[in-house]
Amino acid sequence: MSWRKESNLAWLRELPGVRMGEPIASRTSFGIGGPAEYFAEMANPQSIEVAIEGSRLRGIPHLLLGAGTNLLIADAGVEGLVIRVINRDYEVDGTRIRAGAGLKMMRLARIAADANLRGFEFAIGVPGTVGGAVYQNAGCWGHELREVLVAARGFQPGADRRTWSVDDLQFGYRTSALRDGPLRGSLVIDATIQLERGDGEEAKRLMAKLTSERNETQPIKTKNCGSVFMNPPGDSAGRLIQAAGLKGAREGAAVISQLHGNFIVNEGGATAVDVAALIERARATVMHRFGIELEREVELVGKWE
Repeated sequence: MSWRKESNLAWLRELPGVRMGEPIASRTSFGIGGPAEYFAEMANPQSIEVAIEGSRLRGIPHLLLGAGTNLLIADAGVEGLVIRVINRDYEVDGTRIRAGAGLKMMRLARIAADANLRGFEFAIGVPGTVGGAVYQNAGCWGHELREVLVAARGFQPGADRRTWSVDDLQFGYRTSALRDGPLRGSLVIDATIQLERGDGEEAKRLMAKLTSERNETQPIKTKNCGSVFMNPPGDSAGRLIQAAGLKGAREGAAVISQLHGNFIVNEGGATAVDVAALIERARATVMHRFGIELEREVELVGKWE
């Protein structure tokens, strides 16, 4: 039975701050995608829990959105409710930092350096939020979140608030139990990381060096989703795509970056269909040339045919 009965629609319309037919392309790093049928920005974890649990009980599809990285939203938009999580609070306690799910990882890296804590410099290269980083075990420069994570607090629909250990989260390469396991559909409220005492100024110098190097090798200042594909074991997706002669390949206004083969850039006006076609072209070409199947890191969400 469809979830679109009047009582459900009335409940959605009564959610605090909800908007109908809200454009959300500008809330993604790609700048692509159609509107959310219902959209609300929420900072209070309890309000988010109410919205998620209410949606579950009514069979209403829902999508949690952070910084909008690593996502390709369909041109037709997103069915049901999109909740943009914007809780950005944080607390430094000795060598530990608790950070809200809506706090950007780059901001948290700077907070750690300001507190003279070391071991989180790699996060200056992670464009998403803390919640998204837990969801996919984000990483950069050979380091991953799971190396410093102590625990994450969250809400599991149909259950209650939980504190998840690193073991509970079942981290893998760019995945977790939240993305591909038993915790799928759960909300991350906040995460606690454990770092080491050190020279914060030295940490800032390292982050500046890493950022400079990244600007030279990746199209950071363009509209993109971050890495499109996961790196296959012992190789690099970017290297394979370059070796296949695909740098500069185009579908509409979507182009494989000349700087880095694992980035697709929206040059202005690219559609989700353009990007999806370019993704499939890259996968098929690499498979044909090298016999290696590239696995998408970017998630396709929304009303795809």
